[in-house]
Amino acid sequence: MKRAVATSVIMAAFVSLAGASENAAVFDKPVKVDVVALPKDELNPGAKPKISCSRYPGFMVKEVDLGDVGAEKLALLTADAPCERADERERVVEDDTAGYFMGASGGFVFFRAADGWNGGQPFVVYDATTGERLLNDSLDRDDFAAIRSGKGELTLDFRRVYTASCSLYLEGTVCAKAIAADTGLLPEQLPDCAAAYKAEMKRSPDYAKEIEKLPSVIVYPVELIYAAGDTARRPTGGATACWTPS
Repeated sequence: MKRAVATSVIMAAFVSLAGASENAAVFDKPVKVDVVALPKDELNPGAKPKISCSRYPGFMVKEVDLGDVGAEKLALLTADAPCERADERERVVEDDTAGYFMGASGGFVFFRAADGWNGGQPFVVYDATTGERLLNDSLDRDDFAAIRSGKGELTLDFRRVYTASCSLYLEGTVCAKAIAADTGLLPEQLPDCAAAYKAEMKRSPDYAKEIEKLPSVIVYPVELIYAAGDTARRPTGGATACWTPS
């Protein structure tokens, strides 16, 4: 569980869905989503194996979900490709961060990790045309505030979950400078990590010395801009928080 302290308080069914993410409103609505049910697995009777094919004007995203942690397959295909488990023309997304399809904006395709990491939700963005991995990051609560996309350009507004290389609680100013250099946050914008670390040390007093050395997890609002192959992140102000790794 994360501990946070804020600096301020075979059958086929064809259906049309709003998107594949809990926060689908910020993504483009697919032209169509085809869902193909797969045979049940006797060893996993509670699962509902299926293929989901989200079709957009220029491409299709396929997710084969057998009910295990993470999709069995994620792939990019042409918009008119059949919704089948295997296709010799598919470009399979083989990426440790890509566990499930989130949604798409313009020609950008978003995948999220199958599990969270340090209290955040890792995600990765691919180019729908080339199949190229463009960027990755981690967001708080699977929630983008806004997504704006154009030809070759993408802007994301979200609360970023950033894991530092040092303990802001233990190393103070030295660590603060390193975090500021990495994130662009000003020293006065950095959260006070004392409460988060003390709470964890109280919970596990036998490991207090190890806990105070843990790298700090900083959560802050950010604007991420991708253009011409480059990625820039700019803090946008607002509440920041400090967590211990989880």
